[in-house]
Amino acid sequence: MTTDAVLTIDPATQLYDINLDENGDIATDDFFDTSILYSLFGERRASPDEVVDADRRRGWIGNEDEDFENGSKLWLLEQSRLTASNLSRIEDEAKKALQWLVDDGFAVAIEDVTTSLGRGKILLSVTIRRSRDKVDKRLFELWQNTGIR
Repeated sequence: MTTDAVLTIDPATQLYDINLDENGDIATDDFFDTSILYSLFGERRASPDEVVDADRRRGWIGNEDEDFENGSKLWLLEQSRLTASNLSRIEDEAKKALQWLVDDGFAVAIEDVTTSLGRGKILLSVTIRRSRDKVDKRLFELWQNTGIR
């Protein structure tokens, strides 16, 4: 069993918050939401080939070792035009960011990562097989694409 903090999203601000249980402790459940959110939306530092200016490469301060980095580089595609190539890059980056769940034995496989368009937003669908009979599916609205009016 995997224990994860239970998160809620405020519909007005679109910000996540941790739920507390009746004892005032952080509420937990058997799922991957925190791990998935951190993996996809935590910022992995860009390489010099991707962003020339070292002050603009972003990234989490804890990602000091090139052999172990958390997060993804989805942020690099945030301002990109909608092309088949960029949708494919989003999928590849999401798979790479989630792979640690398999490598560390928390999941059996990252079964599916796909992008689509919905309501003027790029949607990212993620399916993670945790065991023979347990699958987590999540859908995220990434950002409004600059090519959509």
